[in-house]
Amino acid sequence: MWRTSVVTASDRIFPGLVYHDRKKEFYDIGNQIQSNLPLQMALYFNVWVYPLWFFIILINLDAKYYYLTDVYKFITVAVFIVISILEGIRLYLGYLGNLAEKIPELASFWLISTLIHFPLEMFLLFDSKTKSHLSETITNSIMAFLLVIEIITATVALKKSADHHAKRFYIAQLYEIENSAH
Repeated sequence: MWRTSVVTASDRIFPGLVYHDRKKEFYDIGNQIQSNLPLQMALYFNVWVYPLWFFIILINLDAKYYYLTDVYKFITVAVFIVISILEGIRLYLGYLGNLAEKIPELASFWLISTLIHFPLEMFLLFDSKTKSHLSETITNSIMAFLLVIEIITATVALKKSADHHAKRFYIAQLYEIENSAH
């Protein structure tokens, strides 16, 4: 009730605003694309690098498996399996969260990337007791570089998307617009 009286008062004080279409403003803001191009590019390159990484790590794991201690055999195989499984899930959530502008999926992608995938990738890259081959070091470096880019750009994309959704919500509440389309 008080919003309509404020809008009515502002229409009387500023007569040019009467012709301003508030619903058009809402739908113009709502139809802006908020996906992040650098994040999408990093995800795209990661999709192409992942099979190569998988193949190289699998071959190197087979070659060095018998030279590792029992503890390192278990740890290295577990890390490889966890990264291999999470990579597909992580990339799917990244694509869906970025392109469809879904905050929960993008936040899940960011959390998996930051809290699980990054430490495991750093273990594969920097652990000296696993005796990494040059090809393994190069592919892990490429994957780590893409991962760092994805974490940084996903942080920016999350903030931008959250701000955009908050602005849409505020305008919908201010002008009492039903948001049944989204």
